[in-house]
Amino acid sequence: MATVTEGGIQGSSFTATGTSMGGRDVSEQDTGFASQGKEQVKRFTGVTRDRVYHQIDDRKGELIKGLQGFVSTLENASQNADGFSQQLIGGAVGYIRKFSDRIEQGSTEELVSDARQFIRERPAPFFAGCIAVGFLAARLLKE
Repeated sequence: MATVTEGGIQGSSFTATGTSMGGRDVSEQDTGFASQGKEQVKRFTGVTRDRVYHQIDDRKGELIKGLQGFVSTLENASQNADGFSQQLIGGAVGYIRKFSDRIEQGSTEELVSDARQFIRERPAPFFAGCIAVGFLAARLLKE
């Protein structure tokens, strides 16, 4: 039977003292586990990102059809509007068409990269747009 003493374990083939364990330094072992863990996390996030991008690519067509329907609705509304409202709606139609074309022609990775760059370069318009979309959604859901 083995007994535990201050210097290690006596009466057993296992000997560990201080920071060395089985001839290897514990810090080397920790580093190995940490690097293995980092590699597993990188692989997992890469696989997950690829799956998400694939799902987004599959649903791009639905989004583009929805945007085209929205453009048609705005065009009909602009015909009934006058002056400044018509110009404002016309500008929105042009912007949404441009956005729709960019989504249709670009890969998901390119779109994510563009969005990150836009947010880094111009955070204020991004947050203002988020607030505007929030107000619009609240108005639409309220009715």
